[in-house]
Amino acid sequence: MYTLGGDFMNLLIVEDNRKINDLLAVFSRQDRHNVTQTFSAEEALNVLSLKSYDVILTDLMLPKMQGEEFVKKIRSISDIYIIVITAKIEINEKLDLLSLGADDYITKPFSVEEVMLKLKNVDKRLLATLPLIHSYEKGLLKIMSLNREVYVQSKIVNLTKYEYDLLWYLATNRNRIFNRDQLIEICFSDSEAFDRVIDAYIKNIRRKLQDDANNPKYIKTHYGIGYEFVGELDD
Repeated sequence: MYTLGGDFMNLLIVEDNRKINDLLAVFSRQDRHNVTQTFSAEEALNVLSLKSYDVILTDLMLPKMQGEEFVKKIRSISDIYIIVITAKIEINEKLDLLSLGADDYITKPFSVEEVMLKLKNVDKRLLATLPLIHSYEKGLLKIMSLNREVYVQSKIVNLTKYEYDLLWYLATNRNRIFNRDQLIEICFSDSEAFDRVIDAYIKNIRRKLQDDANNPKYIKTHYGIGYEFVGELDD
């Protein structure tokens, strides 16, 4: 039985062929991984919005949303480790998969043992560094990057596009200070925002997150310098 140094993974399988899906799940569970089975990209996206995973194992030939689109969507917001199962065998096609954002691939036809070996050899240091669910302060604040939703004390918070973009950037770069010009360049490049607009957005975000500016849990002001996200990231 393969193990990953005694450290078992949360694995999401995305495969519309039920027999193959079940086979991969059975062997993965025998290796003591925590497995969730999904049968379409749409179902997988829904699952990913609710729970964090270490590895996604996905077929490219999926109903409705194809695997390539699914990989691109995930890769745009997360570094989660992605292994694709593909019938593509040409070297240029394989290179395209890697440039798309896949971390590794398995060519059809494949043996289940090959897949299990791939999972065994995944280095824990390579696993998701940017999760799909960001939780802070013991779950008081949760940012669901897949569907751009924010929850405070388990209640959804309605943020505008720019409020979300600003919070997302600060939160995913926690403990770094950004001045107004930097935030405008990064988060407001498609608008005519000016420096004081940042202050207004920060004020709105704080109000919606119930964050006290004088004793902040999340966004700290460095007067004359800029803003810093200081929320404690949950394990």
